[in-house]
Amino acid sequence: MDGADHLGEPVRTALAALCLVAVIGLAVIVTSQIGGLDGRELAGLMGEPAPEQVSIPAEPEGLPRFSGRETREEKGSGSNEPDSEMPTAASESALPEVSAERVAQAPRNVTGPGMTQAPAINGPIEREAVPKKPPAPPRWRTYAPVVVREAGLLDLGDLTVRLAGLAPLSGDRLCHPAEAGDPAAEVACAKLALTALRRRIRALGVECHVSANDAANPIIAPCRIGTTDLGLWLIEQGWAEAAAKAPEGYEQAEAEARCLRLGIWQQDPAPADCPRN
Repeated sequence: MDGADHLGEPVRTALAALCLVAVIGLAVIVTSQIGGLDGRELAGLMGEPAPEQVSIPAEPEGLPRFSGRETREEKGSGSNEPDSEMPTAASESALPEVSAERVAQAPRNVTGPGMTQAPAINGPIEREAVPKKPPAPPRWRTYAPVVVREAGLLDLGDLTVRLAGLAPLSGDRLCHPAEAGDPAAEVACAKLALTALRRRIRALGVECHVSANDAANPIIAPCRIGTTDLGLWLIEQGWAEAAAKAPEGYEQAEAEARCLRLGIWQQDPAPADCPRN
């Protein structure tokens, strides 16, 4: 048994070598045959149609056929004519200008659910002017210190107030102050009225019936010291005239000052309707 197995091993090895040589030879033959085929034969072996069997669709009728630009060799090597298809300056200037138009975008709807959609807006959106805040109701406010600029005009620091109910006093009007000692001495009545009001206010503060956010300059308002109305006080002393729409009591105070010939009424004769003593 051992002798028979020993003799069979070389035989099997020789058979395997012969099979390998046969396979290699077959591969070489097939490769050489395929390499010698042209495109038509190779396509036939692969099951594809030959190149001449592939049909090219015809161009539709009525369309212009494109012809390649004629080369200089086709025109002739000695021809110096310019290429007729090259654009010239005249042809470029004749081309229509294309204007770029702005494409309007559709507005985006941002209306929330359950809300009425706003009307469409075609033009630019204009911002509405913010309404000015109306003046707050006036009330009595205290101011100190006070600078008297003229008779009836008070500088309160943050604002300037002209006493209500007074007519402007002319700067050309002259008065003859009794304290001057000279009946011929003449002083501007406005200056004497200014001095009288400064003496009345002195370093005291005043209360004025004004609004906190009133933008007028000056503000026309009544002012007082305690219970004394400063406008009425000036009229009673004869240093101011009552305006056309003065508060109640201003005209009566002026009539009494005229009868007593006080302040600016010193040189004027007393009215005929004044009471006689």
